[in-house]
Amino acid sequence: MALIEPEPYQLTRKVDVARRFSKAATDYEQFANIQLQIASKTLSRLTGLRVERALDIGCGTGRHTAELAGIARCTEGLDLAPGMVEVARQQFPHILFVQGDAEQLPWTTPRFDIVYSSMALQWCQSPMVALAEIHRVLMSRGRAELAIMVDGSFAELVTANRKANAGLQLNRLSAAQDWLNAAQQAGFTVTRSDVMTYTDTFTSLVTLLRSIKCVGAGSPTNKKTGLPVTRSRLKAVEQAMACTATGQLSNSYQVLHLSLEKPE
Repeated sequence: MALIEPEPYQLTRKVDVARRFSKAATDYEQFANIQLQIASKTLSRLTGLRVERALDIGCGTGRHTAELAGIARCTEGLDLAPGMVEVARQQFPHILFVQGDAEQLPWTTPRFDIVYSSMALQWCQSPMVALAEIHRVLMSRGRAELAIMVDGSFAELVTANRKANAGLQLNRLSAAQDWLNAAQQAGFTVTRSDVMTYTDTFTSLVTLLRSIKCVGAGSPTNKKTGLPVTRSRLKAVEQAMACTATGQLSNSYQVLHLSLEKPE
């Protein structure tokens, strides 16, 4: 197996994402409830397939990489965060896990029949670069099944944060159309695309923010000042958020489910 040695990361954003996901690795599965739902939905779109090799990009703790074993004879996982890769290797020692960048995949030639990725590609700098890399490592007539968080996620929190002027910082996300355009430019045939909303509920803003932080999506700090957000500002955000019928706070994810095929 030929591997390309990745260049040193030069993007502060990626280093920060890798650091936060590594820090969250041991607690990730405890808080990744929505991520589990989205991953299960994405895997269900591969039901009935049998292939030789599959790759999980953004494999996290490896539990969904292991599920790909029901589809592929050989599965491999890749994650940006070394802490996630370490946990995955401990839990599934029979699977090959590699630390690396989705925008610089470490394989030199087409290798995989399926590339699967759920809730990872949104951290990429460029949709075009990420999808071109997936296209490059797929075999002819290979398939990519992707779930990507897109612009419009965390709408309740974003609106309340703006009203309260609290300064909570969340990563900016590309629009679904940006990913569709990139897929076509990369040479893929788009066989199916759906944008779905997934909503989680919480008893307090603290638990909501903890869930976001523990899956690496953001942290409750004011980056303009470098100071922690005060309790009074957090309380203002909580009061500004719309509650569900049960009095809980809701947090929604907009997710693009994208099925792609590499032509012969």
